[in-house]
Amino acid sequence: MHEDYVSVSNRTHRLGGPMGNRLFALVLRSGHSRRSSHSPDVMTAAMNDKSIKAPERRLLTSRLGACALIAAVGWLMPLAAAAQTTIKFIAWNFQVETVNEFVKQFEAENPGIKVDLEIIPSAQYAAKIQLMKNANTPFDALYVFDHVLGQWASWLEPLDNYEGAAELKAKMLPLARQSMTYNGKLYGLPYFTSYFGIVYNSKMMKAAGIAAPPKTYAEWTEQAKKIKAAGLAQYPLIWPVKHTGWGGIWVMNTMVASRGGKLLDEKLNVTPEGLASLKWWESTYREGLSDPNGIELDPNESARAFMTGNYYTNLTASFFAGAQWANDKEKSKVAGAAFLAPTPEKHVTVGFARMYGINSTSTHKKEAWEIVKFLGATAKSGDYVTPKQWVQKGALTWGYEGIEKDAAVSASLISWGGDPTDMAANLKNALAMNQVVPFQAVWYAEWELFANGVLQNVLAGRVKPEDGANQWSEKAKQLAARYK
Repeated sequence: MHEDYVSVSNRTHRLGGPMGNRLFALVLRSGHSRRSSHSPDVMTAAMNDKSIKAPERRLLTSRLGACALIAAVGWLMPLAAAAQTTIKFIAWNFQVETVNEFVKQFEAENPGIKVDLEIIPSAQYAAKIQLMKNANTPFDALYVFDHVLGQWASWLEPLDNYEGAAELKAKMLPLARQSMTYNGKLYGLPYFTSYFGIVYNSKMMKAAGIAAPPKTYAEWTEQAKKIKAAGLAQYPLIWPVKHTGWGGIWVMNTMVASRGGKLLDEKLNVTPEGLASLKWWESTYREGLSDPNGIELDPNESARAFMTGNYYTNLTASFFAGAQWANDKEKSKVAGAAFLAPTPEKHVTVGFARMYGINSTSTHKKEAWEIVKFLGATAKSGDYVTPKQWVQKGALTWGYEGIEKDAAVSASLISWGGDPTDMAANLKNALAMNQVVPFQAVWYAEWELFANGVLQNVLAGRVKPEDGANQWSEKAKQLAARYK
């Protein structure tokens, strides 16, 4: 006998030939409203169909519920699938497993949103994103460097009018708010903020009979000479110089800020504080205090070099003192002996922010805002879930007031020697980069790459500090004129 089959979710329901055809036709005829399997219209149609004999009618009604359920599942399955939105989120390759963990947390809290995560190496990140924009490659949310905000603002989505943005902006640290605001508009929420300080090896310091880290640049020089003379280090000083995301120019920005100045003045000439900083830094190489091989080390590489225990200081981003770097008990030879000290002279420092932004051409801006808010601010509970976890998992500090008061955050910082109150004060008082250089100028990112190359030549002794400073000024003026 011929038989019909209706298959749903790997189960096959067998309906006897003509009976099955008639049953299915009844369901289709009465089911346009997509009502439940007990719809009175379906039942009525079955009972009133005079062409069906009594025995068949009894069999028909007994199977009606199952068939209607099959039809309902068939209609509802496409609706369920359509309810989930997939968004493209792009990040660079820092602690990718941690990022994946946060994405899973977001998806669990937002079951209607699926995240397609793409990871790009940090060194190629800015160039790759720009290529994607030029090719109109679709994506929704992404990591954003603050030093390219001036270039990217033309296609990033302003966030000011999104739900909850004004309240979050009001709670941000000044450093975060300034770093993510361009021409009066907010373009991101904080991935993290950081400030520059001296990461020092207290074990080496004490072995040399030095009581405290340097408070002036002259004292820094004398301490390095003492350590070298004692045979404790061939080159006591290591620096992040090579540009990968950032490099030596940010160290220069820190040095001039600590002297109370700017690197470039309003006419784009190098300031006296800028030249003094460059001369002092160059002298540490000339006098054999800074490792000449370090000129080719980027921020991550210089941090790993410091972890060998062969160096006294590294002026770098604060998170490099954390449990994942200098105080990594498994990988660092200075774990437990590495601490953060303030910059010399006026003890003023600079900071920076990385942020989460939205592509203005995204077709899923609402969903993109949800992941930006979850990662860069609060979960639905109102708690700063992801920012707090970044402190514990990456020593990446926060962009909002008061997060250091959280018990888990405070304990995490203390575990590797960080002082929550001191770090919070530094983050609150750190100058944004655009207070020291034209950081948000459209031409700045191009200038920084050029200037970093000049800096490497100066530190290597190939170019005099005065000539290097003149090259910086000339290039800045050329670019500013070109981008008018």
